[in-house]
Amino acid sequence: MDPLPLLGHGSRVWRISLLFSLHRRLGRLRPVLLIVAIGLLLWVLKLHLSLEQVAAGVAIFLFGMFFLEQGFSRLASAQWRRGVRQLTSSMSRAFGLGLFATLLTQSSALVALLTLSFLSAGMLDFLAGIAIMAGANLGTTSGGWLMASLGLKLGFIDSAFLLLVVGMLLISMPRWGTRGLGMVISGVGFLFLGIEYIKTGFLSLSGLIDLSHYAVSGWQGIGLYFVIGILVTLVMQSSHAAILLCMAALNAGQLEFDNGLALVLGINIGATGPVLLGAVHSSLEGKRLAWLDLFCKVLTAVCCLLAFYPLRRLTDGLGDLLGLHEQDLALRLALYHTLFNLFAIAWLLPLREQASRVMTRILPPHADHNVAHACYLDRVVAVHPVAAEQALIHEIVHLFHECQVITARGMLGMPWRLMLMHPTPEHVPLGEDLPNLQRLYLHGVKPLFGEIITFAALCKTGMGREQAEQIDALVAVARSMTEVIRLQRQLQSNLLQVLANGSELLQLRYKALQRRLLLFNREVRQLFDAPEPESIRGLLALEVKRVVIQSRRDREDIELLIRSNKLGAIDAASLMNDSQTLRRIQRQQLKALQTLTSHAAANREVSATQILAWLQQQESLTESRVG
Repeated sequence: MDPLPLLGHGSRVWRISLLFSLHRRLGRLRPVLLIVAIGLLLWVLKLHLSLEQVAAGVAIFLFGMFFLEQGFSRLASAQWRRGVRQLTSSMSRAFGLGLFATLLTQSSALVALLTLSFLSAGMLDFLAGIAIMAGANLGTTSGGWLMASLGLKLGFIDSAFLLLVVGMLLISMPRWGTRGLGMVISGVGFLFLGIEYIKTGFLSLSGLIDLSHYAVSGWQGIGLYFVIGILVTLVMQSSHAAILLCMAALNAGQLEFDNGLALVLGINIGATGPVLLGAVHSSLEGKRLAWLDLFCKVLTAVCCLLAFYPLRRLTDGLGDLLGLHEQDLALRLALYHTLFNLFAIAWLLPLREQASRVMTRILPPHADHNVAHACYLDRVVAVHPVAAEQALIHEIVHLFHECQVITARGMLGMPWRLMLMHPTPEHVPLGEDLPNLQRLYLHGVKPLFGEIITFAALCKTGMGREQAEQIDALVAVARSMTEVIRLQRQLQSNLLQVLANGSELLQLRYKALQRRLLLFNREVRQLFDAPEPESIRGLLALEVKRVVIQSRRDREDIELLIRSNKLGAIDAASLMNDSQTLRRIQRQQLKALQTLTSHAAANREVSATQILAWLQQQESLTESRVG
């Protein structure tokens, strides 16, 4: 069979080329199509003032949600940075963190995107991320209760104007550090204003068009409005706005209650749209969490659809117990919304470990193990300065480990585990058939360093001068680690020549350089296992002094060999140069680790214990990959 049948059939080639030509022409027509769509929308809105009011209310409401998300993103970064470690140590704490954060911000999408960013940065494990997302899903139901109990019954127009004035004043004074608070206050003002416009628009619309005449009863209507709920939420990118429209239509008598319940089911699924969009540039763990959120809601929605009428009777019964009047359809809708999320949480949290294993099978790790790639850097993390800095430190620890793996293979001819764990390092046999260090560098270090500097350039865009300088310091650490491998490439070339053609004495001296490199890497790795992790910086300083002393001894030994006529001038020059190259390798590596630990200690956000945990995690990943 021809592996490329397309090339053998002219008609198929013609059809494919026609499709490409049509795609290019449609691409040129996109601006025209956009103008036509906008014009059509304006024509529909001009049919009646009430349609303009509803559309303007939705736009103002979404603008308010945008302001709220931006404001809380500015205010909450430092609190999240401290809270994620303390408040995710157990499932109940992580669930409470997600619930409280969503109650505060009134945006489950913001909490979900922050969770993805910290999960990608390695500050959360997957099970804690599941608990936070579950808490956020329950917390988002509070918006429905607030809108049903207050927003649709009370007038907030005067309060909205007052909040907008105060918020804009605070935004216009950035030197006071009040920009984030001003955006939050303005966001609340825009929300109140949007609710008022939507409510007024639907009341006016009821006098013009009776949408209840277009209601579809039975299972056909339930399925139709379920799909409408998904589409509306995906278009508006806000479950709060979709719920508000649904409640306003119910209060105005424009929507039947059964159709409203089906809309709520669709809205819950459509609410996963922003999270899935944010996960596109997230890490693999972030993608797994976003897809798990979608699977959880779809499965729960299918169960609720199959048990639609029993669940409605349960909602009515609970509404009667809570004292909700039969006319309070918006409040009963909020109750149904809460029940849906409680059902989702009730089966997800007890089965979170099984769900984690299922998602790992559905989205397995990348199969390409020959080229090292960044594990903790993505665009979701880059937009949050706090998470970005910690992700960069985590990735530098990954780079340090990759450099040790390459050193073991390229300079010592042994697995990295043997280099670090052999009980008698003075007697472990050194390999002579060394792989090409240039190839190891191109596959293991260069791609990783390239991703680090790309990520640094992206995350510095929205940072202040001080934060940008910290990112530059971390990039310098990564550059020093890559410089170590560059120097080893030079040393390996001379080592292979000596092992192949050098004298017996010269081979022994170069073997001694190899042995010292082995012992040095063991000692550096063992520093992180110190009984008092915070003393690593002092131990690194002692190691620097030891390297200087050893370098002086090397020079004296070579001079002694020259004076005793045991070493020729050319061999002595080569040995002297390569001894100095080894010293530079050691000093570059120590300098990088000193800068990294000092940076972590100064910021008090990444302790030496955390760096050790990340290093052990990377070693476990490498061991499982090799195994």
